[in-house]
Amino acid sequence: MDLRSRVLLWRAALLLRTANHRRRTTLRRELASYTGNDLVDLECAIDRYPPGQTHELRSMLAELRLQRTLTQRSRAA
Repeated sequence: MDLRSRVLLWRAALLLRTANHRRRTTLRRELASYTGNDLVDLECAIDRYPPGQTHELRSMLAELRLQRTLTQRSRAA
């Protein structure tokens, strides 16, 4: 593979990583605005799909749940 091809592939990979980072950041921000009942409804909806298709969303929901639990505990203390 010549140098031009390598540079092209490197740039394409960088653009993909940047776009994925923006997408995940936007999704996390939107999920943070959901209420507890909305999150339960969303979890019920994604339970219908295989984990391979929803692993990213499931991990974001788990992070959000953990973050909210830790925040509630620190407020109670």
